[in-house]
Amino acid sequence: MALAGIVVAQLGGPEELDDVEPFIRAIFGDPYLVPLPGGPRTRAVVSTLVAKLRGPRSRSNYAAIGGGSPIVATTQLQADALAAELDRRRHAVVVTVAHRYSRPNTEDAVDALLAAGVDRIVLLPLFPQYSVATTGSSEAELRRVLSERRCEVELDVVRSWCEHPSYLDAQARLVNETLAELSDHEAARALLVFSAHGLPQRIVDAGDPYLEEIAATVDGITERLERSIDRVTAYQSRAGPMRWVGPDVRDVVAGAPGDGKTWLCVVPVSFVSDHVETSYELDIELKAHAEAAGVLEFRRSRCLDIDPVVGPMLADIVERFL
Repeated sequence: MALAGIVVAQLGGPEELDDVEPFIRAIFGDPYLVPLPGGPRTRAVVSTLVAKLRGPRSRSNYAAIGGGSPIVATTQLQADALAAELDRRRHAVVVTVAHRYSRPNTEDAVDALLAAGVDRIVLLPLFPQYSVATTGSSEAELRRVLSERRCEVELDVVRSWCEHPSYLDAQARLVNETLAELSDHEAARALLVFSAHGLPQRIVDAGDPYLEEIAATVDGITERLERSIDRVTAYQSRAGPMRWVGPDVRDVVAGAPGDGKTWLCVVPVSFVSDHVETSYELDIELKAHAEAAGVLEFRRSRCLDIDPVVGPMLADIVERFL
């Protein structure tokens, strides 16, 4: 029987505080995310400097959410749920995890699949919306490792699933769950803030489809909501001096009370699991920012994490490649 290998790709994260600076170095050493002139040597110098400068603040942020990111553990559980569901559907597969900036990494994932004797590989990035900085980088790294291993197995890539019905249904259910807390008389002052991870503007200007795919996801979720609520899409996690896509979620939230919107539900639309961008940036930092601006009620819809729907949802997405 043919045996397929699935590589579940994610960014990764520091599991403890000592991992924070190596994680930052890995991010800023990625030419797909931070293209710099001068090649690998320049990137190594710059990434080391950035890690030193940003390390203390990042360590403080991770300390505030328990001393590390839950994303590595959560991603493994999501991969396990996918494997269990595909086994239930009688697919012969081996599922591995490849984090771009922490372990287990792409080399670990490929070595495990080759040891298992897979005939073909499917890359399933846990980034619903395509960007060269996420899915593109993970695909490039996977192809590099396969080439280095002289592996010629067939490779398929799930490049985008921003409009897959199973994903949109799952996300809408999470938002509806939060909106159930909203009374009818509060609806007029309610605002849904769809918050996606930002990108440097230069990546979008080069033709990256990320913003269009975020918009498609937001439209698909909104169509499935049980209540009609005013909404806006914004972007978070801006860093560095370069220009980023907007509007910035902090500006949107700060301006909401002036428009009579004092009940806010923030939807982390580009994230399938909690990590520092949700548990710190949204739940702690943005909430405090909102309250200082006059927001009376601040909510955040939960991420998919290890919800029972995750295994079937991911299986629906990847099954046509098997």
